[in-house]
Amino acid sequence: MLNLNTKYLNHNTETDILTFDYSKSKKIQAEMHICFSVIKRNAKENMQSPENEMVRVVIHGLLHCMGYNDKNNADREVMRKKEDSFLKMFHVKQFNNV
Repeated sequence: MLNLNTKYLNHNTETDILTFDYSKSKKIQAEMHICFSVIKRNAKENMQSPENEMVRVVIHGLLHCMGYNDKNNADREVMRKKEDSFLKMFHVKQFNNV
């Protein structure tokens, strides 16, 4: 995951998900690379089960396909609120919204 993040986003860090959006119009087409070891670590830090964190991460990737970004604090805040909204649809309780 570190290699992909460095190669495609020039970020020298691990990440839980990389989303490559190939969507056109209203049809979502994407490639998502998910790193379960990072998801488990983040779940522990956020007092979540790995399963709940996985749902959040997949929602995060889908939001990227819907045009949302997280490149700055304002965008991250909007995206986090959207994630929380979708998480409620899955009845996933987030204990610690960081």
